[in-house]
Amino acid sequence: MQIDTYQLHRHAWNRKLLNTYWFLVLLQLPFELLYSFTTKRDASFTSGHLIVSVLTMIFILLMLETTNKFYKNQLDYQIISGGAILSFTIIFFNYEINLVILYLLLPIFVSIFYLQFSKIIYSIALSLVSFSILFIVKLRLLADYTFIDLLTILPVLTIISIITFGIIKRGVEILNNLQITTELKQELLIKNIIMDKLSKTDALTDLYNHITFHEYLDELIVQNALGHFCIHIAVLDIDNFKKVNDTYGHRAGDAVLKNVSSTLKHHVGLNDFVARYGGEEFAIIFTEKNTDVVFDLLERIRWQISQMKQEELNGQPVTISIGLSEYQPGTSKELLFAGADQSLYTAKKTGKNRTIIHTAPLKEVQ
Repeated sequence: MQIDTYQLHRHAWNRKLLNTYWFLVLLQLPFELLYSFTTKRDASFTSGHLIVSVLTMIFILLMLETTNKFYKNQLDYQIISGGAILSFTIIFFNYEINLVILYLLLPIFVSIFYLQFSKIIYSIALSLVSFSILFIVKLRLLADYTFIDLLTILPVLTIISIITFGIIKRGVEILNNLQITTELKQELLIKNIIMDKLSKTDALTDLYNHITFHEYLDELIVQNALGHFCIHIAVLDIDNFKKVNDTYGHRAGDAVLKNVSSTLKHHVGLNDFVARYGGEEFAIIFTEKNTDVVFDLLERIRWQISQMKQEELNGQPVTISIGLSEYQPGTSKELLFAGADQSLYTAKKTGKNRTIIHTAPLKEVQ
């Protein structure tokens, strides 16, 4: 697996390289003045020398800035070329300084930032061409450079090139290893999320399971003790579900469970909690709603389900019975659930397909 190292913050690095070039030009000016002062150059020669060299470098940078503004995608090779021209200009006007020849390495070092072998080769070729031209037009005639000096620069550039290639190869390897490690961590995270979801949800209906239901209810009761808010529990049961399985088969029963689950999820609010409690039984936790609002919502759900034609049952609908109970501060989770369960039992015994609100004190529920 390869990472696209070339595109990583490409434009941002081009901007940084351009800024570095500007800094180089500004830094070169005082050094040339200092060198002129120490070597006691003629004042007119020094001023003309500085003006021509600085204006040349500024012109190069302005051309690069124009490319950066209007042709960003074509800037990479121009920046390397600009570095070669800058180094050529500095050497051309300061050939008397022995170490100035090291500026030939500038385009090679710049090309490292792109992490592409083609740009390294391009920068090395530019450096060789620059030195050859300088040797012919300037160094050989004015600085006592010989053909041996020309040959001497070749192994130096070769060693620098080998090191540069090694740096890029190692950098790409590190980036690829980093990407692989990151992807493995992401895969592990996704797997953990999936496993966590599977442990908390019912595989058939994709609702929360009864374990998660009780964990959430426990947390709500703790939060309620800190700041009171309404909590209601509704327990819902599909009427005559055993008959559905016996008549149409378990596959049809599973389809009915999915359809009912989908209806429940569609009608409840974001702050409500729907779970498949077990078999054909569901439970919903409502928060921050009063009893009348919860009752009306449950009635809409019950009516909606009773009007749905179940294709797996040859178009016949199913009905649900519902028991509703409101949490009273200071009572237990068990009493709350028992109140809803008792109301569900009453709904079943009094004709089914109805919603019953638990009205007896929770302490009386057994």
